[in-house]
Order: sequence, then structure tokens, then C-alpha cells
Amino acid sequence: MHHQHLKNFITDRVRQNDIFIPAMILFLVKNNGWGTKEQIARLIYIFDYKHELAYYDTIVEKFAGVLLEDYNVLQKEEDIYRLRTWPLNTEEIEDIALTCSRVANGFFSATKATKALIKEES
Repeated sequence: MHHQHLKNFITDRVRQNDIFIPAMILFLVKNNGWGTKEQIARLIYIFDYKHELAYYDTIVEKFAGVLLEDYNVLQKEEDIYRLRTWPLNTEEIEDIALTCSRVANGFFSATKATKALIKEES
């Protein structure tokens, strides 16, 4: 799956207002195409923070991760998720990030928090 396929998946398959799938994709593209369950769950927690962190671990593992694997968007190796589209260039990364934000209707307004979390985990 290359950049355009990933973008088409986001725009055609991800439901409006579904924040978990675009959040996971956004984290992965901003984190060199990979991330752990805990890293991704923490990112979603930062934006949603309605539940305990363990709830988001479950969302990543049992919902978002499974769905993205089923659609061949990523592969999972133990607790590490890797995008199948990687590597992407800078323009493609920004395009995918913008597409994720549009699908999630601006849910990721705290982009500084996203960048801080990704740098912290690197």
C-alpha cells in the first residue's frame, strides 16, 4: 500500500468522527511508521481523556489495530505496529496527517501535545 492507497483508506473507509483510527495512523506517520500499543494509547488518551489509560490500550489492541491489520494498512509484531506504506516523504506525511485531521473533524487541535509526545517517546 503506498501513500495514495493510505489516503484513500482514510477518506473512504474511516467514519466521520471516528478518532481512534486516524489517531493511530497519525501517530504512526509522525513516528517514522511505527509505534507501540502503549505509545499510541497514550496519544489517544491525551486527546480524549474520558477513560482510564488501560481503556485506550484495549482500543488500540482490540479495535483500531485489528481493523487496520484487516485492511492491510499495518502489520503487528508483538506490541509494535508498523505501517505498510513506510517510508513516506515529508509531503506525504503532512498530507496523511491533514487527511486524518479532516476525518476526525479537527479532533487533533493540540498538535503541540502530539509533537511533544512523539519526541518524548523517540
